[in-house]
Amino acid sequence: MREGVGAGWRLVVTGLVVGGVVAGSLVGDDRWWPFAPMAQYAFLVEDDGGVINSPYLEATTVDGEEVRVGLDREHLGLERSELEGQLASVVADPGKLQAVAVLHARRQPELPRWRQVRVMNDHRVLGPEPVREIQTLATWDVVHPLDPERGL
Repeated sequence: MREGVGAGWRLVVTGLVVGGVVAGSLVGDDRWWPFAPMAQYAFLVEDDGGVINSPYLEATTVDGEEVRVGLDREHLGLERSELEGQLASVVADPGKLQAVAVLHARRQPELPRWRQVRVMNDHRVLGPEPVREIQTLATWDVVHPLDPERGL
């Protein structure tokens, strides 16, 4: 009798998981994780008229040098996916880039501090005559660039 109850629970749980995966694949979006289709990793871009957006960070150092910011654990401790996941929030409130300047100062103290941080976007439209445009999505002048933690 106990074996039948255990098998029954396993069958119910399996059915719920399979049902969640099927429902997530058919009608879900990324908020349904872990039952979502994970659309941010798999999407089709049409050859003619398809659009590719690739956001990234740039900074101007206190020495005036323009640098592209490495979005990985080694440079900032911030992954590209983390920026992309918060992109709308950062564009709406560029002051959040102050924390990125702090991460840079903490993780790479030997490098010049940043005076300004920008969220950029490499916007491409595919087709017979492809179009490429570099867009500035957000700009933040770092508060206390030599000691950005004071600006938090």
